[in-house]
Parts: sequence; C-alpha cells; structure tokens
Amino acid sequence: MKHLRNILATLLALIANIAIAQPVIVFDKQRHDFGTIEEANGKVTYDFVFVNTGNEPLVISNVRTSCGCTAPEYSQEPVAPDSVGNVKITFDPSGRPGKFSKSIYVYTNTEPNRTILRIIGEVARSGKKIDTQYAYRIGNMALKSLHIPLDKIVKGRISTGSIEVANVGNDTLIPLIENTPNHINVGFMPSVLPPNTTGTLNITYDPDAIDDWGYRRDEFNIVKESVGITPENEAQYNTITLSGVLQEDFDSYTDEQRENAPILVVGNNNVNFKVVKGTQKVQREVYVVNAGFSPLVIHKVRCDNSAIQAHIKKTKLKPGQSTKLIIEADPMRAKSNTLISDLYIVSNDPGKPSQAIRVTAEFQ
Repeated sequence: MKHLRNILATLLALIANIAIAQPVIVFDKQRHDFGTIEEANGKVTYDFVFVNTGNEPLVISNVRTSCGCTAPEYSQEPVAPDSVGNVKITFDPSGRPGKFSKSIYVYTNTEPNRTILRIIGEVARSGKKIDTQYAYRIGNMALKSLHIPLDKIVKGRISTGSIEVANVGNDTLIPLIENTPNHINVGFMPSVLPPNTTGTLNITYDPDAIDDWGYRRDEFNIVKESVGITPENEAQYNTITLSGVLQEDFDSYTDEQRENAPILVVGNNNVNFKVVKGTQKVQREVYVVNAGFSPLVIHKVRCDNSAIQAHIKKTKLKPGQSTKLIIEADPMRAKSNTLISDLYIVSNDPGKPSQAIRVTAEFQ
C-alpha cells in the first residue's frame, strides 16, 4: 500500500511539473515615453527588453503595430529560459506633428499569448509653418490628393485641374513626371520646391486630342528628386488619376436647339439573361430609337465588364429611326457566377448624354 502511495505521489509531481512547463515573458517595462522629439531629426527607436522566466524556450510568432509609422524588429530565434530577448520599435515622426500614442502587440507561445507595449510622445514641427493637412506623401513631398476629378470634359474646350503639394523635408525637391498621356499636360508650379514651401501640380486636358467619349480615367506618375541626391527608385512612384465624362458642349445650346434636340430612347434598360448554363455566349437585342427632332449620333457604347460585349448596328439615326443594340454575355470571361454590371450609351442627346442599361445574369 505504501509503495502504491509513493507511485501516485510521483505521478502527481510529474503532472504538476508538466502543467507549469511553459515560457513566461517579462518585460523590463511595457511603456516608453520618447518625450518631445523634433520631426526634422528623423526616426527614433527604443528596445523593449524581456526575460524568459519560464522553463521552456520562448518564441515570438508575430509583432503587430497600430500604425504604419511604427516598425518593429524582434528576436527571431527561440529565447531559452532565463535568457534575454528584445523587441525594437522605430517610430517615424515625418508629417505627424503633435502628441502620439502607439500600441505594439507581441504574440508569443506564452499564456496569455499577447503582450501589449506602448510608445508615447510628442512631435515638434521645428518651427515649420506648412499646413499639415496633406493626406499623401512621396518621400518629403506631401500632396492633398492623388485624384483630380474633372467632372464634365467638354469637347472643343480645354479642361484644367490641380493638386496642392508641399515640401516638408530639408532638401530642395524637383518633382518629376512620367508616363503622361498625350492629351494631358502636367507641370509643377514652381518647378523647384525649396524646403518648407508649397506649390501646385497643374494639369490641362485636351479632349479633342483623343477619340473617346463618356466616362474616362487617365493616370500618370510623379516621383520626387532631391537636389544633389540620386532620384528615388520606382518603389517611390505614386500614381495620379484623373477622371471625367467626355461630352459635347451642351451648355452652349440655345432653347430652340434643346427643343429640337435628338432624344435617345432605349427599349429595355434592364437586360436580365437569368440563368446561363454552360460556357456558350448568349445574346439579347435591345432597340434604340431617336424620338427627337434632330439626327442622333451614338458616340460610344461602353462597358467596363469584360464578360459583356455590345455592338450597335447604326451609330447615326434620323428622327424616328431605330436600330438594334446587340448585348452579349460570355461566361468564360466572367469573374464570378453572378453578373451585375452597367452598359452605357454615349450620344448627343443633351438630356441624357450617357444612358445606362443594367445587365444581369447567373452563370452555372
């Protein structure tokens, strides 16, 4: 009986040892105050040091931060019991004036498996007076937007747009422009941005230099270059987009021209292919009628969904004339089993220069 009790006691001791066999992470501190730091002085770092006070190797599986301005580095190898490891945090104050508080989440094979660290402080602007409300950055060049909406782009008339920019760094910048479409001219004013100065990115858009109608999206790239410094590589490129609707100059129409204008009428503006089985293309016909009093010119039939193709029989209709619009759905080009997309007819109808037809289908 005594022998049995000894065996049970030994087993219980082994179980107890197994239950507590685990790593334990203990940081010297979990919060660091950088105090006031100068933005112009660049990045700051701090090492959070920890000890594995457990009896099993400690492994850091991941370290996440609450902001892209905070970059972590950490011990990649298992940390043995009673050994020391670290989590190095780098904070970039560029373009982030004022107080900051950032969280760092350290995931390990401990219990609990997550430890939260925090860095706090305040970024001083070093006397800079530039407005800080710039949402985008290319190095030390800040931009208020990466998109220029032109809305209506009228044929026969140059359209213009701009974006505010600023040099928030310590080096003079010469912004460069690449991959500009032929119908768009782009320039910076001024062309050279000294430190702590603002300017504008200006564009002019010539719709007559391109054979297109209706909604259009264009883009080009800008890259900053510092005087005396090698230009940034392609990873620093940013894409600027422009968008608008190319149409005729309806604003100049007289009342009489509007009364006698063409009117585009679509026989069915909701084309439902319903269930499409197999991989064969299917078609529907939609009648298009000129119900106005002047010739109707169909400039373009546009759809951005590659699974839909559209062909119109005639592009010029006299008053009272009609034509067929052939709409084709291709299951092989569909990106999903459900098709919901809009097709646009762009014409010289001043009431509706761009009319939409909703196209739907279920592919099986």
